[in-house]
Amino acid sequence: MNCEEIQNLLPDFDDDILNPITRYAIQNHLKTCGPCNEELNQIRLLFQTISDSCIEQPGPSLREHFNKMLDEEIQMLGNKNLERRSLKTRVLSLRWVTYAWGLVAAMVIFFAGLFLGSNSNPNREVGSSKQISELKNEVKDVKEMLMFDLLKEPSASARIKAVNYVDEMPNPDNKVLGALINTLNHDKNVNVRLASLYSLAKFTDFQLVRDSLVNSLKIQTEPVIQIVLINLLSEKKEIKAIQSIQDIISNKSTLKEVKEIAQQGLKSI
Repeated sequence: MNCEEIQNLLPDFDDDILNPITRYAIQNHLKTCGPCNEELNQIRLLFQTISDSCIEQPGPSLREHFNKMLDEEIQMLGNKNLERRSLKTRVLSLRWVTYAWGLVAAMVIFFAGLFLGSNSNPNREVGSSKQISELKNEVKDVKEMLMFDLLKEPSASARIKAVNYVDEMPNPDNKVLGALINTLNHDKNVNVRLASLYSLAKFTDFQLVRDSLVNSLKIQTEPVIQIVLINLLSEKKEIKAIQSIQDIISNKSTLKEVKEIAQQGLKSI
């Protein structure tokens, strides 16, 4: 693996969630690579800082300057092209550090808004509620921006992290769900596709998602993904999936274990 591939995996390396072979390869690389060691140190410093930080009570001047700060933050977040160019000019290529700091900044603004809302007088209650609602929308936009950006990364680990951002979105819109469905159907890495499927599983109460899973079952050839799809659709008693499941059973190339699961799924629909 080269330095770029190693650096994309460093957050997972630090969390000790990589498989033993990959972890061993990274350990050997770090023995002789200064830049990768520096990036690992920066990542550890960032997350240690986040872990040690606590939400302080805002000072009196925050109320006076809050609206100005909010406008500047919204303008900065809205200008995605300028932000990307700024990222490319940084000396350190710490993708994860940059993304994390952006999210932390948004959350700080959000909690500051909550504080101001809770301490405002009754005459300003309506305005404060509106500000809090706008802040929540901004945080949601940040998460979506991070997700869409990370889905474009060449690293499978980065794309899995993008998919996991959906877990922090209680009500994802059709654009987000569509990105998950597209990843499930077309990503070249089976682990990324599986992560997308598990995220979509949380929203199978939506007919749109169930229809998309039925269509996906027709094109998936990876046994583990076939099994998860069959279990999800049979649990939901999705009648539209019957034909696709029967096709899997009749396909000579289908593994015996998958056929057994498919037969059980048909019985439960």
